[in-house]
Amino acid sequence: MTLLNSLKLSKETKTIVNAMFQEKLKDLPENGWQKVYTILLKWCKFLGIKEVPDREDMKMILFFMKKEFGDLTLDEVVNAFNLGVARKLDIDPNHYQNFSPLYVGGILNAYKEYKKSHVGEYLEKSRAHEEKILSERNKPTEEELNQSRLDSLLSIWDDFKNGEEEEVAWQAYVYYDILVDANLVDFSSEEKKEILLQAKKLCKQDAHRDVKNEFTRKRILDEINKHTTKSPNDRVINRCKLLATQQLFENLIREGLDLRDKLNLTEDDRLEIAAERGDEDSPMEEV
Repeated sequence: MTLLNSLKLSKETKTIVNAMFQEKLKDLPENGWQKVYTILLKWCKFLGIKEVPDREDMKMILFFMKKEFGDLTLDEVVNAFNLGVARKLDIDPNHYQNFSPLYVGGILNAYKEYKKSHVGEYLEKSRAHEEKILSERNKPTEEELNQSRLDSLLSIWDDFKNGEEEEVAWQAYVYYDILVDANLVDFSSEEKKEILLQAKKLCKQDAHRDVKNEFTRKRILDEINKHTTKSPNDRVINRCKLLATQQLFENLIREGLDLRDKLNLTEDDRLEIAAERGDEDSPMEEV
């Protein structure tokens, strides 16, 4: 089975699980029960039973198996005796020269308990495998992801432009690269320095307000103060991106411009730039 081979199961687990998918004892035709009869006779000889049950006694055993263990398959019956003889089942495999329904039932019951952990492992890995396939199948394309990010940025712009938000939503920094790739971020050195100073100030205020542990707060403040291009601090960088985005949005509103128009005018260039940027430094890395 292809699925079994892809789940990285042990050889024994594969054998146990594969046996489950064969025809059930309760569904066997007449010639199928002849196979069961023949196999039980072979096992009697293999186990060293001196007095093999006669045909009538064996029929009783077969009837008992169909009634009580009809959900097992012939392969599982063979597995049960193999594991029983190997002393892997939680039962005494000694038959004491009595191949009876009691002995057969004990072996098969012990097998049903033994296979639970193997079946559980199979089901767990099978579900994980199916979820992975489903996840890959539903995974959006790169184009869809880019469109989703652009839509999110435009939603933030609409809320700010329409006055629904006094400040640009904090998530805006996540989409800052879209503005950079569209060549919309163009600040002078003095403006960048002002943005950096403001970002550090706000980050420190956040630390004083939100961080209760004195030692953690001191560490965060030290990291903010030591922020440089060579030793950047994520808090400072993200706040710079947020402030720069807000300043850009304010400039667009002041000039009566719409972000959609600015992006659409440079859409082709933006996509090309995004693919070619590589390790190019962003304006926020300079501050």
